[in-house]
Amino acid sequence: MMVDHHGTDLFLVNDQTFNFGFRPRTQTPGDELVELWRRVLWAAENAPACPCHGLVSGRFNPDAIETNMLTPMRTRFREEGKQDLAEYLGRRLTKSPFAGLRQPLEKWLKGLDEAKLEDGARKLLRDELTAMMKYYAEEQPAFVCE
Repeated sequence: MMVDHHGTDLFLVNDQTFNFGFRPRTQTPGDELVELWRRVLWAAENAPACPCHGLVSGRFNPDAIETNMLTPMRTRFREEGKQDLAEYLGRRLTKSPFAGLRQPLEKWLKGLDEAKLEDGARKLLRDELTAMMKYYAEEQPAFVCE
């Protein structure tokens, strides 16, 4: 122990490391999708009201936004003969009759890596979700309610 010129005790630590138990989490592809979803929600919260897109008087409905994103994707997959992807999205879009049993979208997005889909189908779904959410998360040049 040493003392500085103000009389404060100083402890010298040489060649020692301390483990505080913190390890940074490794970013997963699911985390990237969750971040995009949060950007979509932020864009929706800051957009003008639009009842047909789930935005009413400054309040928004994340379920309506999710449905507006996933329903056309499911229809396209069905029309293209990608039945496994259409059914997977169909299960997500099915609302549980029991309040609180529906899995939050963030958890569903993180679980895509464990989805019972072929690798190619899983990659296609991830790519499609990424492209769609990037579109919804971007600032649009002008607001047009269809």
